[in-house]
Amino acid sequence: MAPPTGAGPHHAPSLHIHLAALSAVYAAAEQGPPELPEPERAALRDRYAPGRRRTQAQASRLLVRAVLSRATGLPAHRVSVVTDADGRPRPAGTPTRWPCFNVSHDSGLLALVLGTGPCGIDVEDTGEDALREVADRFCGGADRALLSEPDGARRLWAAKESVAKALGHGLRAGLSTIHFTGHPGRQWAEATWRGRPAGLRTRVVDLGGRHLAVTAATVPAAVRLSWWTPHHTGTDGRWELRPSTSTHARPLVDDDTSGIDINAVRAAWTSW
Repeated sequence: MAPPTGAGPHHAPSLHIHLAALSAVYAAAEQGPPELPEPERAALRDRYAPGRRRTQAQASRLLVRAVLSRATGLPAHRVSVVTDADGRPRPAGTPTRWPCFNVSHDSGLLALVLGTGPCGIDVEDTGEDALREVADRFCGGADRALLSEPDGARRLWAAKESVAKALGHGLRAGLSTIHFTGHPGRQWAEATWRGRPAGLRTRVVDLGGRHLAVTAATVPAAVRLSWWTPHHTGTDGRWELRPSTSTHARPLVDDDTSGIDINAVRAAWTSW
């Protein structure tokens, strides 16, 4: 069953996007291990070879733990994070106990969206030419107009993957079966799945060299943005993620068109 579309933008809940620059994470990882319980670190060592993929997984866990701790009021050490069959981090225990969230990363940016209902996020820095070479695998005739635009393939990929994640299916949803009744780069566009309304709205932000797509069940009243940075917790080099004191870690201005202040997001990224 598709999620309900809900009320209009002035009655909808807000979304909170949490971002971390992976360049800072890689630098912290060179100094010591992440501030994770040993069973979780051991599980990641078993799953990933040493290198950036393991560090990305560690940072994802740290961000999930920190964000859910703040959202629920639980101490971070009581937020146990496990890896599901698809390799995604999720809290241990009953799913309904936790807020809805979704995580994504590309080679340089880690992103998490927290919402009150189904939500998905995707950040993508794959080159436009590379995505156009495989566009027939994730696009159909309904995508022709959007695909013809500059950076259209990357915008569509990010938008569709965020929808697939909000549906709870990931790539198994079939990206070629997901389409939009509007332009997700200009508005919160309604998504369809397999020819029917999916009960989801998607917005894509062009960050220059990458696209960030967010999907939610309703047009949010506002979108908050917080930046996280690594901090060392002791003399042994252990590190965790904490909210940045950057002036960009503030509510984004709500506008009636998109609910996202695009310029604030761009400024936050380019000033990092």
